[in-house]
Amino acid sequence: MNLRKIRKQIHYHSSQRWGITVVLLIIFAVIALSQYSSWTHVNTAYNQEEHAAILSSLKTKAIKRDELAKKKQTPKGRLTPFKFDPNTITKNELIDMGIKESSATSWTNYTSKGGKFHKPKDLKKLYTMNDYLYNKLEPFVEIEEDNIKRTNQYKKKKQWANSNYQSNNYQKRKNYPNQKQKKDTISDSERKEYNENFKAARRAKSSGLADDYIISLNTTDSTELQMLDGIGPVLSSRIINYRDKLGGFHNMNQLLEVYGVKATLASQIINKVHFEGTIKKINLNKITVDSLVKHPYFDYKTANIFVNYRNHHGPYKDLSDVKKIIAIKEYWLEEVAPYFSYVHDE
Repeated sequence: MNLRKIRKQIHYHSSQRWGITVVLLIIFAVIALSQYSSWTHVNTAYNQEEHAAILSSLKTKAIKRDELAKKKQTPKGRLTPFKFDPNTITKNELIDMGIKESSATSWTNYTSKGGKFHKPKDLKKLYTMNDYLYNKLEPFVEIEEDNIKRTNQYKKKKQWANSNYQSNNYQKRKNYPNQKQKKDTISDSERKEYNENFKAARRAKSSGLADDYIISLNTTDSTELQMLDGIGPVLSSRIINYRDKLGGFHNMNQLLEVYGVKATLASQIINKVHFEGTIKKINLNKITVDSLVKHPYFDYKTANIFVNYRNHHGPYKDLSDVKKIIAIKEYWLEEVAPYFSYVHDE
């Protein structure tokens, strides 16, 4: 009878039995997973070599971290100058002193090309030298005695030349002892007149060309151009090079486009030059954009306008077709039009 009572007390309905079953399944699943993880767990046995490598890596990182911290704590641009000769110091020594690499390169380039520092103030010749840097370095500058001696000798020679070769002082040298005196065969008035005439001749100096001698700018060479007053070898070469790029000159204004030719020079030689000769033409119906931009008067934008207009409207017949391009300025067209040709093969 007691068993029957116990069974009645522990009797579960079907839903309760189902719940207990689910709980038991969950418990078993958890136990199984824990056992599986223990089977697949990585072996954590102690490895001395691996442990040493890890410690070494951590020490290296710590050292780098400390160095970086020191750099951050060090004021930017801090100088640690030492005694040096600015004429012989190397780039690496300048960098070690705390000078920027770009400034050190500029410094050594100056000395390697023959530049000399004769006194501390000469450091200001460097365009990278500011007042702060100069004030820091100046107490540490020690220039070799040989350089100082050469500087003093140079100064003495220069002072001697200036004092002895001035006109008045030079006349006094004739009174030195043991020097023979020469009698002057020209009177003071004659000498004065001669000097005035000579100065006037120098002011009116000409190249020696005959009045009717005219140079053709489109056929001349650089040697002939140098016969004109105010034109030397450099300027003559510039004129010839620009003429060849243009294809020839056709007026005086183009000569002013050459670097170094000023209005005063142009007015001086205008009666000695002419612009006759064949001008190299540009065939607008054949030329490409890449070829057209080689002419000094064209850029890519303008060259594209000319070529695109030809592609859309057909070949150019004459200048009137060019004038139909609205984007082209009239004054520019007047300068460049003499170079155009309109040959078209049908």
